[in-house]
Order: sequence, then structure tokens, then C-alpha cells
Amino acid sequence: MRCDVADSPEALARRAADAVCRLVQRKPGAVLGLASGATPLALYAELAGRIAAGAADFRATTAFAVDELHGVPRGHPATNASYFARQLAGVPLRALHILDSEAAEPAAECARFRRLIEAAGGFDLVVLGIGANGHVAFNEPGRAFDARAGRVALADSTRRVYAPAFGSFEATPVFGLTLGVADIVSTRAVLLLATGAEKAEGVARALEGPVTEQVPASALQKHAGLTVLLDRAAASRLSSARS
Repeated sequence: MRCDVADSPEALARRAADAVCRLVQRKPGAVLGLASGATPLALYAELAGRIAAGAADFRATTAFAVDELHGVPRGHPATNASYFARQLAGVPLRALHILDSEAAEPAAECARFRRLIEAAGGFDLVVLGIGANGHVAFNEPGRAFDARAGRVALADSTRRVYAPAFGSFEATPVFGLTLGVADIVSTRAVLLLATGAEKAEGVARALEGPVTEQVPASALQKHAGLTVLLDRAAASRLSSARS
């Protein structure tokens, strides 16, 4: 595991974009897994800026969103379908695949999604954030490390993040569709991003604590292709990290 600390979220985004662009330059037809949320916003903006400047080209690249809300209209502003339509508008891709938030049969939808990933050749790189409780994608504490893509119950802490978009906690979806930990750790490389002091404890538990299903991100400790990029606030509880 390589763990680097950037001076600011903006510097972190530049380093993350460097890593993604190096891969795509080396392998234009790369397959990426992409997370949503606040953490990667600056990364997606940085990628769009480089593409606009002619410094990067993702037109042969395929991407998959690593999770999605379930039981929500696809066009709702809080879905990942809407999120990526906004954030990747400046990042032309060969294809972008997102789980169907309206799927009537979630198990069948997740199986379909896994088949698409396999048909694409598997992930070359998955970009992940981390929740304050140590979740990755929608794998909440307690989900088995050998779990594959499926429907999951969202933790209250995760639902509170989404609550403003739905008007109240009670109106917030209780389920999500997600790649499993087993799907994530089988990828060729993982780029884990975290910013802000509110992520510091989760980051420390994930990277320096025991490997336990109560901290889903801790499964990444054993990934040979893991790179962690943190800002100083997110790294503040670690015993050591590279600058």
C-alpha cells in the first residue's frame, strides 16, 4: 500500500488525476470504477479541465459507477445517474454504466452489471471514497468481505448524507445497489481518496486497524495495487504517511 498526503483537496485532486491519466494514456481502453459523493468532485473537474486543454483523452475508456440508490426515479437529482451526468459532462467516455435505481429485480440487475464488467475485461482501476464509518461504495459495516454486487440496507449515517436531497431523513431511501467488497478487491488497482477531518478516524481504522468486516475499507489493506491519497486533515489520525 502506498499512502500519500497532499497539502490541500485541490492538490489531492491533481495527484489523483495524474494517476488516472497515466493509466488511460498507457491503456486508452481502460476500464474504470468510479465513486460519487463530494470527495471525487475536484478530481472529475480536474479531468474535465485536462480534456478541454487537450492534455487527456478518455473517448476509448469505459467506466462503471460502483453503486447507486435503489427505489428512486433515475432522474432524481440524488441518483448517481444524475450525479455523473453532471460531473462527467466534460469527460467524454466510450461508455458509462450505472446500476438501475428503478430495477424491479435488484438481484438480477446486479448480476447483469457484473456480467458487463466481466465482458469489459474487469477493472483496471477503481476510484473510491470512504465513509466516516469506514464504508466503501455502499458496503456498510458488517457486510461480508466475500459479498458480491447486490442490494444492501443503507446505514443511518449514509442516509443522513442524502437526506437534504429528499427533504427529510424519513423520505430518504433505505436501500442501495453496490459492488461488493469481493468485487472491489479483485480489481487490478484501487485509488482510495479522502478529504476532511471528519474522515480521519475512518481512514485510520481502515488503514492501520485490524482487518474486519466492521470496517469494510480495511479489506483494502491486503490489496497489492492500493494507492491512498489523503489531504492533511484526513491523514491527521494516522501514525505515519508520506507527503
